[in-house]
Amino acid sequence: MEILVAKTAGFCFGVKKAIEKANSQDGERIFTYGPIIHNKQVVEDLKRKGISVIENLEEVNEKDRIIVRSHGISKAEYDLIEKKGATIVDATCPYVKHIHKIVEQKYSEGYKIVIIGDENHPEVKGINGWCNNSALIINNEEQLKDINKNLGKICIVAQTTYNQKKWFMIVGELIKNAKEILIFNTICSATDERQSEAITLSKQVDLMIVIGGKDSSNSRKLFEICQENCKKALFIEDENELNLEELNNINKIGITAGASTPDYTIKAVVEKINNLTKTETEQKISYDNNKADDDLDYDFKSIEVGEVVEGKVIHVTKDEVFVDIGYKSDAIIPKSLASNGEVNLLEKFRVGDICEAEVVKLSDKEGNVVLSRLNIEKYNIIDELEKIKNENKTITVKVLSEVKGGYECIYNGIKAFLPESHSKLHSTINDEIVLNKPIEVNIIEVKVQRNNNVEIIVSRRDILKNKAQESKKQFIEELTFGQVLKGKIKSFIDSGIFVTVGPIDVFVPNSEVSWDRKVKPQKEFTINQEVAIVITKINKEENKVSGSIKRTMNEPWDEFISKYQEGDVILGKVVAFTDYGAFVEIIEGVDGLIHISQITTRRIDRPNDFLKIGQVVKPKILKIDYENKKVSLSLIV
Repeated sequence: MEILVAKTAGFCFGVKKAIEKANSQDGERIFTYGPIIHNKQVVEDLKRKGISVIENLEEVNEKDRIIVRSHGISKAEYDLIEKKGATIVDATCPYVKHIHKIVEQKYSEGYKIVIIGDENHPEVKGINGWCNNSALIINNEEQLKDINKNLGKICIVAQTTYNQKKWFMIVGELIKNAKEILIFNTICSATDERQSEAITLSKQVDLMIVIGGKDSSNSRKLFEICQENCKKALFIEDENELNLEELNNINKIGITAGASTPDYTIKAVVEKINNLTKTETEQKISYDNNKADDDLDYDFKSIEVGEVVEGKVIHVTKDEVFVDIGYKSDAIIPKSLASNGEVNLLEKFRVGDICEAEVVKLSDKEGNVVLSRLNIEKYNIIDELEKIKNENKTITVKVLSEVKGGYECIYNGIKAFLPESHSKLHSTINDEIVLNKPIEVNIIEVKVQRNNNVEIIVSRRDILKNKAQESKKQFIEELTFGQVLKGKIKSFIDSGIFVTVGPIDVFVPNSEVSWDRKVKPQKEFTINQEVAIVITKINKEENKVSGSIKRTMNEPWDEFISKYQEGDVILGKVVAFTDYGAFVEIIEGVDGLIHISQITTRRIDRPNDFLKIGQVVKPKILKIDYENKKVSLSLIV
């Protein structure tokens, strides 16, 4: 009898890490909110370790430790746990957290959220909780008949374990009914691979066995796929449910398992099948996708492909790290699997170090177990990046290239994208992006891609803003009243002009633009025109500075008193009226007042009864008030 075991069978990466997080907890009152995964054996194992399941958050007490299951929960449930004063241990699958972020953002932007999945599944319930439980949830083709023909503006996401074939069919129908549509295929890559492998494997065998919890959505979908492609399929939770009579006259058996199925359960099923015959040579265990090369023997092995193990580093070369993991053969970590970024093995690893890694192959050509640190680092880096983001700390990235919409960067082997809108400030500080040079940034989003890769979205706007504020503050500290500086005109407003001087914008009121009151700033000056200004006001508390352009020029009054004296008859132009007289421009910037009693010898009620704006007149200077810079004129000779 030949047994083919799917390479993707068993715990997916997210489930594996959720279990590890739960097992690492220590305390008196530790609970998982709902079963951490859909597997009774795992839930029972945790219960024996003192970690029980709690279904009602009202039962949570202060200082309890609540493990958020891999399926994720709603925003309201997070808030309630925090309100209760309990500690949250977030074991949500990174793929699911990514969906939460999409839904929360697009819901806030006015999109109707559509979730393709099972409305009773805890993952879907959690996702719906990030759009105020307002999502339209579709699980099958029948439900499409009841959908409004005018959906308007929608955003579609999927339950991570949903069937790809059904997903494409439902999305195709929804497209017909939407005016604007955003589609995020959030089906987990591990789910996609598992389902694709199940299709291929089930077509090659006489009997297909699917191992998984009966409440597990992804296990149930695997069984449906196998039923479609194999003449006989069994769905069992563990070896106890396997009826050996079902294996009569079967020559080739295929085995796959859901993402919530532990490796030891798969092993137990295989061993039970092996025990059907007493002769070892009559058994042939091969593993799909080159697993036959692993030369596995379940009677001797104590580790599984996909298992995370710890070991002691016993030797390091520039290309490999040798690790003692307590197995019948040593393990190696090739340089290509040692880190997600560039790595010098001789610097990173030391003999005697305790190293954690994932088993990717049980036997290479030399008989060594092959380990990988890639997924370990990825998962750890997700936690690290989320922490950096939440604490608003900065990181240094290297700018690789300019791409559409921004810049491609790299951080410790992690791809980073810097949007153009977050790359600079509209200020005078030096914020130029230079390729292949490091820059300091903040993380604004951590994204887990469908291929399990991690990408971060970064911004330097806050950093540049803070630098600009510091530069501005320091510049203002060093300013003095009466200081003359040069700057460029930045903008015009009704009350004046803003002139950029170094890192600050100096406000010049209209009254300080020109000695000539008739000057219109926007006609006299242009944007980016260089001007000189005198600092007239400094508000260090508010970081505000005012200045004057006209005070950098010769004052017209000085020119006036150097040319004229009392008794002189001048030539001037009427420029304005008041109830008590008329103003005459003597020279540009200096006006004289002709009192109404000095306009004519006859009685008039208003100055404009006798004079007109723009009229040229020849008044006599009656008095010059040098202290107040005022001139009195008379038309009566």
